Amino acid sequence: MSTLRRPLATLLVESAAGDRSGEHLPANLDARQLLKAGRMHRVLPALRRRLHGCPEASEWMPILDAQRHQQLLRHMQAGHDLGRVARAFATAGVRWAVSKGPVLSDTVWPHPDMREYTDVDVFVHPADFAAALASLEASGFCLVDRNWPEMRRLSRAEMAMSGPSGFPLDLHWDIAVTPRARSTFRIDLPEMLERTELTPLGTGVTVPVFDPADLLLHVAFHAAQNGANRLVWIADVLHAALNPAVDWQRFAADALRTRVATPVSMVLERVERTFDVVLPTPPRLRSVAASLPGRAARMRDASRPFPGLPDDPGLSGLEFSSARDSALGSLGSALWQWADVRRIEARVRRRGPDINPLDFDIPDAAARRAYLSTVWEVAHSSS
Repeated sequence: MSTLRRPLATLLVESAAGDRSGEHLPANLDARQLLKAGRMHRVLPALRRRLHGCPEASEWMPILDAQRHQQLLRHMQAGHDLGRVARAFATAGVRWAVSKGPVLSDTVWPHPDMREYTDVDVFVHPADFAAALASLEASGFCLVDRNWPEMRRLSRAEMAMSGPSGFPLDLHWDIAVTPRARSTFRIDLPEMLERTELTPLGTGVTVPVFDPADLLLHVAFHAAQNGANRLVWIADVLHAALNPAVDWQRFAADALRTRVATPVSMVLERVERTFDVVLPTPPRLRSVAASLPGRAARMRDASRPFPGLPDDPGLSGLEFSSARDSALGSLGSALWQWADVRRIEARVRRRGPDINPLDFDIPDAAARRAYLSTVWEVAHSSS
């Protein structure tokens, strides 16, 4: 690992990797900063596992034990609700898969009590989206996004719901959420759903999940789109990439074909730099990381090794979230994202914190039909 990395950051990386080799903590760690950094990077349960048994951490363990307990409760909630999803979708004939949260916790990370998550991501074939939504509503799931005119206007490929247990569920009909992202990236969700594997989770429910190469592509793309600036997302990619069942040649071909090669290869390089590993990335994909945003990410990590800590400047990860398969596309995306953040900041200064318009309860039946019709058209235009 980098010799420039600070002791607290090194401890976080060891925790996310599942390394318990160190019996003692670095000297002079500040407990408040430790917990703040662990919370920011969403690795408090993993940190608890790393620190368990360290005499110096005894005063912090009640807080970390509580974090682990809360995550296990969320895990049970997710399992309960996924059982409802599985039964509802079997009856409706919906093609679907679960990804991230409970799947990574139970099948990818070293131990199921390490991976923190707060929602479930369910992906359905766009042609089945209307049936999926209706079957979930009939099974006790509630809409959180209730403003149908706004849903129609935004045309997001994601709908926030709440399960019978109260646990959040995001229902997706594409991997890329916004129309802007869908016009750039061409990930074929229906094709991924054809390769799903029925997998038992630790909570007792069996669900379809993406095959190892598709799961790796999804978590790497997700990390990049969110700036690759949280250790939990980089650790997701590490643990998914270490699965010997990953078909790396197909992974590389799919990344290049779907236009996600640049952001995905950049994330893989950050994984290697962070955890001091060498992944079996095919040369044709590895060469893509030499792009302008890829070089920018290398320079940033060389001067200020990842992961950043809460009080550090420049934690946005714009070079990752704006990365595209052309230099011009990357520059245009970076400028657009920068300007969008400035617009939001100016609006907040004038009006105060933004209110999410999707939370307004506007049950417009015509707008709902129009939104679902758009999804149907997307499904059949790509078939």
